[in-house]
Amino acid sequence: MDLLRKSSLVSEHVVDEEGNPGRMFSYRRTVFIVHPTEDTVITLYPQHKAHESVRNPIERLILRAMKAAERKEKREIKRINVRMAEITVERAQAELRRVKSESARIVAEMTARITEIDSELKTLEREILQVQREKTNVMKSVVAYV
Repeated sequence: MDLLRKSSLVSEHVVDEEGNPGRMFSYRRTVFIVHPTEDTVITLYPQHKAHESVRNPIERLILRAMKAAERKEKREIKRINVRMAEITVERAQAELRRVKSESARIVAEMTARITEIDSELKTLEREILQVQREKTNVMKSVVAYV
């Protein structure tokens, strides 16, 4: 009865295996068939697989969401990695200019630029982690329907 209290009404008018009318409730993949006018449980059974007419479109929708999340992750990581490579080249050029220069002003400017580049690299690394977390959240949500 405790599980029935937690369950949700699926349909008010269903027929059980023997042809008796009832109301259908569901909680955590368990189906409850309850008497139509009284609060008496007629039967309950686990429901691990959905009927094909329901399962196939939902599976396609889930696969589409999974593929979209993977494409987005791949696209964003590539964009971020290209930017990181460009910044790394710029950092190397600034480091070379700093090492070659004898001017204190140039050395200070290049040191400041290298610091800026390092902070931008850390920001990009955080962006990569965020993109990966977004995909992980989508995949965790898929588990609810598998």
